[in-house]
Amino acid sequence: MSRAGNLFQENFKSGMQDEKSKRSLFYEKGPVFKLGMWLLKNGLSVDAWTFLMFVLICISTFFLISIFLKSGIFIFILLSVIFIFLTFILIDFRGRKIINKKEEQLEGFLIDLVGNLYANPNILAAIQKTLETSEDPLRREFESVVDDVRRGLLLNEALKNMLGKNMSKIFHIVITGLTAANEKGADLINFLKDQIDYIREKKSISNYIKILSSGPRYTSYIIMLIPLAALAISALINRNFVGSLLSGAGIAVLIYSIISYTAGFIIINRIVSFIEH
Repeated sequence: MSRAGNLFQENFKSGMQDEKSKRSLFYEKGPVFKLGMWLLKNGLSVDAWTFLMFVLICISTFFLISIFLKSGIFIFILLSVIFIFLTFILIDFRGRKIINKKEEQLEGFLIDLVGNLYANPNILAAIQKTLETSEDPLRREFESVVDDVRRGLLLNEALKNMLGKNMSKIFHIVITGLTAANEKGADLINFLKDQIDYIREKKSISNYIKILSSGPRYTSYIIMLIPLAALAISALINRNFVGSLLSGAGIAVLIYSIISYTAGFIIINRIVSFIEH
């Protein structure tokens, strides 16, 4: 093969590798990847594409039903928004329930881990021993760490992988500190005792904050449902309401309402989440 041919082949291979790396980077930072991580952090081991297909099938079902009804477009939009809204609430509620369960179990897990470290100073062996008396969902998290180590990862890398699948702030602080202490060769027993004291103090503060913030959170959900309920009631009472909403200036008002509705929900949810953390 000529020199020009070799040069062309090398450039072609280099271009293909650059294209693959760009696609990989786009996927890792893309909305589908973020959706998959959000599902995983909320305790749903479902592929993002599978979840999107499920949502699409449900919305398609609403569309098929609405085409046989009067004011079908309005009903389709209303049902789709309510479905997406309720799906988010249910998944978010499930994730928070799992996070609370893990945080409740973490203190007991660390106490048992300290006891096992006295018997065996090897941190991985102590984790495996502690898992024998642990319960889900925390047990599954540390089982994934042990499995990653068996596949060839270092313990600290396996712990960091576990953090990528969790949203708990307490979990992140404790495990990040554990990886740093293990990496620097610090006294793990004294470190874990300090973390146990931190968790106990944090729990007392968090319980007080949850009492104050649980009301605003669920109130925000109710507030977001009020416009949908008002639209549905208006459509039932006034037969001309849907027609005026889907023609002329009504379309602009509908689009503005959907955008402001979505923005309002995101802002309220962010504010309440910030208060909780």
